[in-house]
Amino acid sequence: MVRDSLNRTAIQCQKQNKPAEIEGQSQAPEEGTSPEQSENPDRQLEPLWWKQPVEEPISWSQPVTGAEADFFTHLRPFSSQEAYKLVRHTYQQLQHSGFYWGPMTMEEAHEKLSHAPIGTFLIRDSGQPDVFFTLSYQSEDGPTSVRIILENLLFNLYGSLRTFSSLFALLTYYTSSSCKLTEPYRKQRPERLKQMCRRAVIRTYGSECTSTLSGLSVQMKAYVLAYPHCI
Repeated sequence: MVRDSLNRTAIQCQKQNKPAEIEGQSQAPEEGTSPEQSENPDRQLEPLWWKQPVEEPISWSQPVTGAEADFFTHLRPFSSQEAYKLVRHTYQQLQHSGFYWGPMTMEEAHEKLSHAPIGTFLIRDSGQPDVFFTLSYQSEDGPTSVRIILENLLFNLYGSLRTFSSLFALLTYYTSSSCKLTEPYRKQRPERLKQMCRRAVIRTYGSECTSTLSGLSVQMKAYVLAYPHCI
């Protein structure tokens, strides 16, 4: 996972992690021979040089029907109405990100990232029944996946004590620090010019100022603010 310069996180993870708890390399080593089982999963992103224990793929194709089908691909428990609203809002913005791949197995994600530069990442639906999203990225040791935990309305990478108010705040931190996540792996390659311009506007003016810019039409403001992030 991520090393937050908190040594106690490393100690806790070494004691608690099991091979089935975290998504790891797409090729699972034989039991008893994997270095991932003895290494701290909290080291994955800073600076991208620790390995993950292997998570066994889990079938989770449980579709949501009716109006909720617009927001979620699979049933997940919600601890509160606030948690539901937060995940729903996150999902809606992910739809505009270009790097959210929705339902995708660990093997499929790792295959897509196998030839990508180190630090390339994507977000997909988690294979765990109690987790919404998973971060998959290319590390120095190959494609790796780590669960994104939502607890008490805060997001964190599994094994990390560092929490964030939103999934995009988490990604912003790990793409701007010495971790390094470098660039998203987008579905559309090359990316559309208007999507690049949207991020440039947000990067220059910020989301709050963008809503009051006089040079943008109402429709353009709505488009920009549908994804008010620079990632």
